[in-house]
Amino acid sequence: MALSLFHWIGIGLVIALVLIPVVRWFWKRFDMPSKFAIESLKRRKQEAKEAELWEKIESQIEYEKRNQKDFFDRQKMKEDNSGKSMNAVEAANAWSKLGVDSPLEPVKKAERIETKTSVESLRKGITHSTNSIEEPDWELIKRMSELSEPVDGVPKAPDLEIVES
Repeated sequence: MALSLFHWIGIGLVIALVLIPVVRWFWKRFDMPSKFAIESLKRRKQEAKEAELWEKIESQIEYEKRNQKDFFDRQKMKEDNSGKSMNAVEAANAWSKLGVDSPLEPVKKAERIETKTSVESLRKGITHSTNSIEEPDWELIKRMSELSEPVDGVPKAPDLEIVES
């Protein structure tokens, strides 16, 4: 008895309908990773977490070292620059940029003399100092007033109220 093409397709369909659920049941039942594979996956995940943690810690340590080095470099630069004074040429250039032809005389610090004084002598000193008025430094006042005037070649500063709105 010869089967037609239609019969062969029908038999194949019935066999497939029976075998697909059986194969799926075996697949779900027996397709599990072994204990070694499970341990290996857990170990890899743990190592990845530890590597990420150590990378964060190392980057933080490097950042702190960089900040500390920058701080010490700034401190060293401050110490180096604090002891240096300008030479006469640099000072003359600085004064000329400020519009001063001759530099002002440096202020000399008065030495502090510690003596025991009474309250009465202090009061006398105060009344004496209020009576004596020194003449103002007109040259300094003139230079300060010139600073408030606009300078050629220097652009005006923008009005902040207009810029903000």
